[in-house]
Amino acid sequence: QNACIAVMSYSGYDIEDAVILNKASIDRGFGRCMVLRKHQTSIRRYANGTMDRTCSAPDPKEFPDGEDDKRFARYRAIDKDGICLVGEELKNGSIMVNKESPTDTSTSLGGAEFGLQGNSASALSQVNYKPSGMSYRSTAPSYVDKVLITSNENEQFLIKVMIRQVRRPEVGDKFSSRHGQKGVCGLIVPQIDMPFNEFGHTPDLIMNPHGFPSRMTV
Repeated sequence: QNACIAVMSYSGYDIEDAVILNKASIDRGFGRCMVLRKHQTSIRRYANGTMDRTCSAPDPKEFPDGEDDKRFARYRAIDKDGICLVGEELKNGSIMVNKESPTDTSTSLGGAEFGLQGNSASALSQVNYKPSGMSYRSTAPSYVDKVLITSNENEQFLIKVMIRQVRRPEVGDKFSSRHGQKGVCGLIVPQIDMPFNEFGHTPDLIMNPHGFPSRMTV
């Protein structure tokens, strides 16, 4: 982004190296950034032959208000395989991976880990599971950017989810030029209150000239 910068003293909020931003420029997308965060969970296999599993969203009929129920809304981002879809919006409490873990991981099932049929297979099918899903915890909504299914050195399946959050500039954010002239946003001013030139153009950003001599970043 190439910003239109005015080097001038404007009010007391651009003292030293502080900068003033044009609110209209921010509304048009100036200075916005994307914050990427990674979350991961593992599908473990236990010593008694049981292992974690992923499940699809529950039936809306299980909830009193159906699809309008707040508890069902937590599962809107996941697909039939129990993993969230790329591009879906995540809100506070949304399920990213609907995982279930066995309640008993110590009692032996008698060879079920080797895929034996008979009593072992029936015992494996009667394993009780408890919810252990990975949920999104933040007051600000985000979007699913990437989903990766892989494994580690312990032969455990790993489900990695990268989420994307777009943030707009706020008071206190630091900006810097390519020459290292940095400054903290001291004020966000409406465009009607910004200075303008003979053509009526208002700057996107105002920098105080007193921040240049001591730093020698010109």
